[in-house]
This record gives sequence, structure tokens and C-alpha cells, in this order.
Amino acid sequence: MEIFEIDNYNASINSRYEGYLLVLTNVPTDLLRTFVTVVDLGSYTRAAEALGRTQPAISLQIRRLEDLLRTRLINTEGRQIRLTDSGVALGPYARQILRLNDDIVAHYADEALSGWIRVGLPTDFSNAFLLAAITRFAASHPDVRVEVESRLSRDLRQMLAADRIDIAVGIAPTQDEAYLVNASTITPIWAVAEGFRWDRKATLPLVRHPDPCEYADRMRDSLRATRISWTTRLVSTDVAGIQAAILGGIGVSALTPATLVPGMRVGTATEGFPPLAPLRIGMFYKHARLSKAGHGLAQWLMQQITLAGQGTKA
Repeated sequence: MEIFEIDNYNASINSRYEGYLLVLTNVPTDLLRTFVTVVDLGSYTRAAEALGRTQPAISLQIRRLEDLLRTRLINTEGRQIRLTDSGVALGPYARQILRLNDDIVAHYADEALSGWIRVGLPTDFSNAFLLAAITRFAASHPDVRVEVESRLSRDLRQMLAADRIDIAVGIAPTQDEAYLVNASTITPIWAVAEGFRWDRKATLPLVRHPDPCEYADRMRDSLRATRISWTTRLVSTDVAGIQAAILGGIGVSALTPATLVPGMRVGTATEGFPPLAPLRIGMFYKHARLSKAGHGLAQWLMQQITLAGQGTKA
């Protein structure tokens, strides 16, 4: 296969169509699936194995996609692949299109779902809420078996990258996180005990997850912006530990609304609690690795997360 330097490559594409008015109206999903699979698996060879094609066929499809978009998407350095800026920009669009395509196929497919799915749920979101959603899904699909891992969001993303789980739900710090397929925005609340009282002139006691933590960052940023002093009283990797500390009056924390339990309430602006920045809760998976049952579960979980973000009980 002919190798071009990036500038010469783009120049060759442009010269190929010189004198023609090109109007891009459609990007075939099979080309996008090949692109995402190469990116997810980090190799043309592994992508070929996953998609049941030859390595030259995969290379040809990437070349066709680059020709269609008139830009280089992937550079190869030895056995390593590296996305260009155009490739990075294409990633979120490609994943969204494939997700919608797979959702349509799943919706109209007249077949029972079956198989084994390994899903990672975040302890720093709402484990009980998501477990209840998975229970309802499993009850509707008796031939599907689900194995649940519960970890911090950042750990789940690492497990997905290592193929130790099939689906990860977790906080997406940015929109271009690896394997991010869909996301919903949820605004955290200040979770306090029912009887908690706080003098605004006093230091606010916090309980939180260990750093790095999106919730902790939002609390500190908000308090810093409003010049409220704080101190950390307890750090726990488990949301149950955070909840217990809040109920015990040790401190307050930023949680999602679905994580509130009896004995807790929302700290209000009237009491002096400043607003917290929204969180992006993402659905992560590798398209080429996910079964039809996995797509079905991912779609179901995302629906429940979106409803929770809207304040609607699923």
C-alpha cells in the first residue's frame, strides 16, 4: 500500500477532485464501524479479526473513508496507530451514528436476547439505582446473564480498555473520552443529613471520594468561588461510606439526586450552599466487542440515566 506524508496525502486527495464540486451527503456506516473498531482495538489486524475481514480490506476501508472526507484520519507509526486531529474529531460523531444504527436494529430485530454481559457500575454514581434498572432488564430477558463490577468511574474505564468488562457506566470528564458512546447531563446536589445545620461563617465539613474526583472538584470549585471555607472530614471510595458519614452528621457531600437515602435531604441556596456544576454521565463500550444483548442493556441503562437526569422516576 502506498504511504504518503500527511501534507502530500491531503494534497493528493485535493488534486484528485480538482475542478469538481464535491457535495458530501452520506457516510456509510460500515466505513465508520471499521474506523471505530480500529481505534478501539488499536490495530488494523485486531480490527480485521473482530470484523471477520482481512487486514488489507480494513486498510482499504479506512482509505475509502479518508478519501470520502478528504482528510487523513489515522497515522501509522510502526505497529502503533495515532489519530490525527481530524480522526479525533470524527470519533464522537462516528460513535453516535453507530449507536443510533445499532439501536434501530435492536428495536426492530424479532429475536430474544441472550448471552453473558459484564457491566461496570460506578460507586461514585448511584449503584442502587442502576442495579435496580439492570434487575428489570434481566427480568424481561431471562436468557441474558449479567455480571456486575462496582468500582470508581476511572477504574471502570481502565477495565473496559483491558476487555475485563463489556460495558462501563461512569463519569465522562470530557466529550472525547475513549469508548464514550453516549452521555447524559446530571446536576449534583448538596446531600446533608435531615438535622444538619450550618453557620455560614463556620468551616463547612466535607465527606468525599478520593482524588481525582469530579464530585470533589465541583464542591471545591463552588466553595472557592463563593469564598466559603471547608475541611475534609472523611474520604471513602464507596458511596455507601459517603452516605453513612452524611447520615452520621460528619459532613456534607455532592451526590446525584438518585443517591439520596432516607434521613438525607438537599442542602439549599437559602442555607448558603452554592450551586454545583453539572456532571456528564457516560455510556462506554467497544462497538466491535459488544453483543446484541450488550447493546440492548446499554440502550436500556442510558434511557434510565437520562430519565434520572430529567428528575423523572424510571
